[in-house]
Amino acid sequence: MINKDTFAEWLEIHAELKPYSIERYSNAINIISSELDNYGLRKEDLFNQTNTDIIDTILNNVEFKKKNDKGNRMYSAALKYLKKYIEFNDDMELQVELFREEQEFEKYLIEDISDASKLKIEDKPLGKASFKLLNSKKIWCRNPRYASEAVADANYLCEFDNKHKQFISKFSGKNYVEAHHLIPMRYQGQFDHSLDIHANIVSICLVCHKKIHFGLFRDKKVILDKLFNSRKDRLVDGGITIDINQLYNFYQD
Repeated sequence: MINKDTFAEWLEIHAELKPYSIERYSNAINIISSELDNYGLRKEDLFNQTNTDIIDTILNNVEFKKKNDKGNRMYSAALKYLKKYIEFNDDMELQVELFREEQEFEKYLIEDISDASKLKIEDKPLGKASFKLLNSKKIWCRNPRYASEAVADANYLCEFDNKHKQFISKFSGKNYVEAHHLIPMRYQGQFDHSLDIHANIVSICLVCHKKIHFGLFRDKKVILDKLFNSRKDRLVDGGITIDINQLYNFYQD
């Protein structure tokens, strides 16, 4: 929860300000909140905001600029710190929600599909994946069952190199691998059909999985090339059109 005290604590840790300045900036936010109607804006507690648009509106307000100039721009400095704090808080909430989503997705690890030959996997277009909104940001939902089936369909082997075998999973009793969306789910908004389909979920060992997330691009590229070439036709069947250079771009951020 954002309030004057938590804002002051954040300033102390992240802004490297003296106690006197922290107190001034914290009080300045309360003062600005009480004077919003003087700027032709609706009066509200700025500490209750989760959208930083209001801060930009105030900073660009002519009447506020007059007050700010008289106060040696202390008020604009306070607002800019508040904007950073709101963005920091939003990012923390987003990371927590993404972690929860990841934990839910990884439930596939405890599922054991004993007879992969009975799987009925059909590559066809599905409607765009559903999402949850958190502070105006979309978190795309994934079906853990698809991951479980994709891993079983790959016979619990690494699709980059089936010789990659680290250990036996205590859940499945088979080689431990992890499911990975070749086109990451965070780019779902750029596609008309769901990215959460079997054709886009690959089975890879944990080393390849970590490398594809955290490794140097030159090392990722080798993995991406092989996975993409093995899946490009299936992706088309699933309604996903993408070339290798587009895929590279998704892994270069």
